[in-house]
Amino acid sequence: MENSMMFISRSLRRPVTALNCNLQSVRTVIYLHKGPRINGLRRDPESYLRNPSGVLFTEVNAKECQDKVRSILQLPKYGINLSNELILQCLTHKSFAHGSKPYNEKLNLLGAQFLKLQTCIHSLKNGSPAESCENGQLSLQFSNLGTKFAKELTSKNTACTFVKLHNLGPFIFWKMRDPIKDGHINGETTIFASVLNAFIGAILSTNGSEKAAKFIQGSLLDKEDLHSLVNIANENVASAKAKISDKENKAFL
Repeated sequence: MENSMMFISRSLRRPVTALNCNLQSVRTVIYLHKGPRINGLRRDPESYLRNPSGVLFTEVNAKECQDKVRSILQLPKYGINLSNELILQCLTHKSFAHGSKPYNEKLNLLGAQFLKLQTCIHSLKNGSPAESCENGQLSLQFSNLGTKFAKELTSKNTACTFVKLHNLGPFIFWKMRDPIKDGHINGETTIFASVLNAFIGAILSTNGSEKAAKFIQGSLLDKEDLHSLVNIANENVASAKAKISDKENKAFL
């Protein structure tokens, strides 16, 4: 008994040593999926940073992106200065990269309201026919307000078409709802329209209302430009009327 007690006592007094253990390295391979989402597969983070045209957000080249956008929108013509960062923000929608990059939501809201104001002024001053008052001043065509054409000037379809005709689409960073569906379903129409409004908002907030108004009147509402909002809206209204006429004709058959 004494020996056993002594053994226990001695065992308790033994210095604490490191436990013997076997270290085994385990190598794991993680597959990062690129492309459409598939349940159970982890997506490559880099895929979040590419727009539908395949442009990587972190590798945007100013000469290939921002400078081309300035030229397309004719910003130097009106003495408008926008930084590379602000232009990239105008081109970025909230849906891109889970909203982790500066996006254009507030600039879009600001620009949309200012565009409505300028299109109202345009409709008032450019009525057909343009009547003159007795004192020589141009009379305002209030009857033009609220017409289908006036509404079409600021519609998403018109703004989206403007962006497409000016080849701004490849520079826009956004996420499609459904790549298989058309523009109305996958969000293209709304997002492309927001980009144009965002540029107006950016110009207004950084360069002032005077330059913003000149930009709208000169680049967006110029009747001589086949790709202006005015001519796009006219085509949209004419197309809508033609569809209604076709339906009425078929109804009588």
